Amino acid sequence: MGKSKKAIQEWREYRLSILEQKAKSDDDFEKYITFISSGALIITLTFVEKISPLDHSTHKWILIAGWGFLASTLLINLISHYLSSRFNEKTIQNLDEGMVHDKLTCKIKDRNNVISVLNIISIISLGIGIASILLFAAINAYNHG
Repeated sequence: MGKSKKAIQEWREYRLSILEQKAKSDDDFEKYITFISSGALIITLTFVEKISPLDHSTHKWILIAGWGFLASTLLINLISHYLSSRFNEKTIQNLDEGMVHDKLTCKIKDRNNVISVLNIISIISLGIGIASILLFAAINAYNHG
């Protein structure tokens, strides 16, 4: 027994609402990772200026590595955002060209995998950057506290 027209319409509406929530979640992810990484950079600059000036700090390489990871996070996030926009344009072009459903679905999956990998790298880079900066702060707070 097949689904009724009402049931099919409800599933379509439910699917659309999930897609809308996913889009919002993706936007929030990009905003939050940008805010966190740029905020961490700013906080470390304040820490270095006010609490542990570089001329009195030890293990400066940890701080520099942390800054590098945070800057990488911002760059990777920017690349991810750019590619996401380009991939959407390609999908629209594929739809306009009448690409076969199975082939289009495969291309979309591949494109989404690229974005997912970049997002995972971004999260890892953010985590390492924050951990590095916390380690630098802990070492220098202990040594100069």
